Amino acid sequence: MGLRRRSREKTLQILYSMEFNKNQTIQEAVESYLTYFNIASMKWSDKNETQNNNNESSEEESVFITYLLTTVKTNLKEIERLIEEAAINWRIERIALIERNILRMSVAELIDENNGVPFKATINEAIDIAKKFGSKESSSFVNGIINKVADIIDIKNKKL
Repeated sequence: MGLRRRSREKTLQILYSMEFNKNQTIQEAVESYLTYFNIASMKWSDKNETQNNNNESSEEESVFITYLLTTVKTNLKEIERLIEEAAINWRIERIALIERNILRMSVAELIDENNGVPFKATINEAIDIAKKFGSKESSSFVNGIINKVADIIDIKNKKL
């Protein structure tokens, strides 16, 4: 599994936990995550990696996770507005927690024009994560909403 995928999955887990602890800061949520999974430090990487590779990927992973969490939190109202606009007849509260947070995370990537992540990569990652963490129908739902959001913000013409 690639570093970005692993980072997105961990971000999803942290966002999910933040649903139940609404007053938590990002740092508190990350610390709770580390404690829950019995991770002693900010070393996010899997234990299977080599020691040299571990420090670099650990730092990259934590930077990307922090970026995603911060982007979601900072732009939450705009992200949810876009999701609701794309999800015709669906209020954000009606979308299941896993799908809601996959959508938040993915839309956060889409609205940041300077992150260098191609929109197709964002969409594919969201679909794969929905398959892993969501229900049978999650990937189709997430795919449809994210593609509509991409059309709404005209990202397809900006990022290839």
